Parts: sequence; structure tokens; C-alpha cells
Amino acid sequence: MFLVICAVSLGACSSPTPLERVDASRAEYKASLNSFFVQETPLVEEAAPGEGVEGEEEMGEEATGEPPAGSEEIAAGEEEALVVPGRLDAVLDVIVQHDSRSPLDGVTLDITMVDGEQRELARWTRWVDTAGLPKANQRPFSIVLEDVDYEEGYGFYVEVRPAVPAAERGAYREYDGL
Repeated sequence: MFLVICAVSLGACSSPTPLERVDASRAEYKASLNSFFVQETPLVEEAAPGEGVEGEEEMGEEATGEPPAGSEEIAAGEEEALVVPGRLDAVLDVIVQHDSRSPLDGVTLDITMVDGEQRELARWTRWVDTAGLPKANQRPFSIVLEDVDYEEGYGFYVEVRPAVPAAERGAYREYDGL
């Protein structure tokens, strides 16, 4: 009986492993979505230095000021609308806070996009730098998700995942080196 009590008390007094410390600290972090908006970002390819316009002839006019033969002239007021393809980017305003006695330098957030029926459509993880964030204080972050397949009625959820399976820890920066 005495031996069993000693063994149990020794196990309870051992210090936590680095993995257990990260898990315990992560459990004390909370993230919430304050707001979001979706914006269209034009897809523009920038020319490399030295590429592009080399002379007036390349611009469509010869040195005479006349349009090249075979080109159509567009009358004033008849400009064609230039359609530039774009992508949809979601900009999320997130609030992060913690109550940990052992704060982390940063934490990985799990972000989920859902449809109007709350079905999961896409998932992302994003690291946010929380170094220097005092206990019980909040810090705002702006997170941009590029090229999302967003439609009217979709929404987002943000959380600090409470338990990260061992197989997925590689995507969470706070577990690096453990």
C-alpha cells in the first residue's frame, strides 16, 4: 500500500514535458471573429524590368501619329470596358486573448469557412504572433485568406483548437521542435 502511494505521488510531482506545456498553454488561448469582409483583388502581372514598351510602334501608333494599318479606331465615348479577372480575398478581423501563466510566442488559429447551412467548406491554419501579450488582455489581428471560393451567405469561424492530434502538429508552429 505504501509503495503504491509513493509511486502515485512521484508521478504526480514530475514536471510536465514540453509537449504537455504547449498543450496546457494553448488551452488557455481564445480567438474570436470580430468581423470580416470579402474583396475582389485584380490579377495583375507585373512586367519584369526591361520588358513591355520598347517604342511608339509597340504602342500601336507609328511615328506619323496614324494608327497602324488594319487597326480599328474607337470613337470617343465608345471605349470598351476592360475586364480584369480577379480573385476573392477574405479579410478577417480576429481578437486573441489568453489566460496562461506560461504564454506562447504565438499561436496557430484554425479558420473554417461554412455555407448557409453551417457545412464546412474550407479550412485554414494561420499563425499569429502573441509575444508580449499580457495575460487577460486582447490583441486584434487582421488575417487575409487569398483566393477563397466565397458566395453570399457563407461565414467564417475562428478558434484555437483545444486538442491537436499528433499527426497534425506539423502544421502548428508552436509544436516545432517537440
